Amino acid sequence: MLFIKPNAIKFLDLLPEKDKRIVGDHISRLDGQWPPAGDLEKLYDCRYRMHISRRYTVFIEYDGKDVTVLQIMTIEQAHKRYGHI
Repeated sequence: MLFIKPNAIKFLDLLPEKDKRIVGDHISRLDGQWPPAGDLEKLYDCRYRMHISRRYTVFIEYDGKDVTVLQIMTIEQAHKRYGHI
């Protein structure tokens, strides 16, 4: 099952329609077979990040059954906040 945190939904709502569609398409793939196609990188334990269109980063938690979108931000915001992981 796919869950999306409220802060991620807020970020999506602020995106232009085209970007919202692109990010939404990538997020919808998380509800299928694991691991999804795309630029997915394991960070630690059950935490992952996925880069989308070289513009956005999605932080994900996968516990073996459920997928939770924790945060969505621009790649620049992610680098400033978390550094180059």
